[in-house]
Amino acid sequence: MIGSGVISRQTGKRTPRSAPFPAVFFAVLLVAVLFAAPVLSAQGVSKKTNAPVEKRMGDLEKDVMRLERQADLFNLDALPDNLMLCDKKVPIYRGDVRERFEREFFQLLENKGLLTVVIKRYYKYLPMISEEIQRMGVPSDLIYLAVTESYLNPRAVSRANAAGMWQFIKETGKREGLLVNDHIDERFNMKKATRSALTHLKKLNAEFNDWLLAMCAYNAGPGRVREVIENQATRDFFDMYLPEETERYVFRVLALKEIIANRERYGIKINDKDLYRPAILSEVTIEASREFHSYILAKAMDTPYRTFRINNLHLRRYNLPRGIYRINVPVEKKEIFIKKMKTYDYIDVR
Repeated sequence: MIGSGVISRQTGKRTPRSAPFPAVFFAVLLVAVLFAAPVLSAQGVSKKTNAPVEKRMGDLEKDVMRLERQADLFNLDALPDNLMLCDKKVPIYRGDVRERFEREFFQLLENKGLLTVVIKRYYKYLPMISEEIQRMGVPSDLIYLAVTESYLNPRAVSRANAAGMWQFIKETGKREGLLVNDHIDERFNMKKATRSALTHLKKLNAEFNDWLLAMCAYNAGPGRVREVIENQATRDFFDMYLPEETERYVFRVLALKEIIANRERYGIKINDKDLYRPAILSEVTIEASREFHSYILAKAMDTPYRTFRINNLHLRRYNLPRGIYRINVPVEKKEIFIKKMKTYDYIDVR
């Protein structure tokens, strides 16, 4: 049973019951087990039940506390009354809107381990994504779209072969200026893919004049959103009948924003010292006049090859042909990287 209380028809607010069901149930269970304990012990049902009553009572009390904490996750009274996404107020007071939000919100909260990693990644990539968001003048909430797309895993690949942190398919990526060939796949370039995704979203918002509809178009394609507007006589996302995946998509963005922004309220406690180190990268452009091995790039920035590759997932081969490359370099390694790369007569640093 989700929640505790009843909703007033007059106020629309939830009134708590005198005693939450989970607490009463587990209290009764505890008393029943304690009364049954001497009988079970006398009958010698199993060696496992021969532990002292006091110890079993302590274990049961811990279980009750754990289960009550889990039950609190579904306390509807704890949900916020005001939600905003891209500066647009969400009509959470509407029953249908609240139901759609709660579906994503509670499903996410069922996996606190995953949410802990996602929140740590959020703070790892926040500086890089925020820099691009500010430069392009788009809403800061768009970062949660990337969280929804890939849980901020820069190596993510979907079953439909959408790739990278922003989950571009090849055609859309190429249309937004990302190079995709046998040697390079810039959908995996965190910095450039972020710029391309924000550019794409900015174009969609220019067409629909609504960031929520831009998100819908990012997920389902602009053609589907145009069709809905034409046939349903509305431009309000909350009144539209869309593919279920797309409807859930926007509410998942909203739910992730609420959880990340208020993580302690929902029982996710992470010390600042346990956060991942921020990925602060500088972009350096090089031009090679002949084929070269990518290891020289890692060597020049004085990092292990794995670190170099994680920051430059768009470079798909060890041996790279002549051409122009955008290289992501840890900001503290930029000077030494440029200096060392200039020692190669077949590489020009721009």
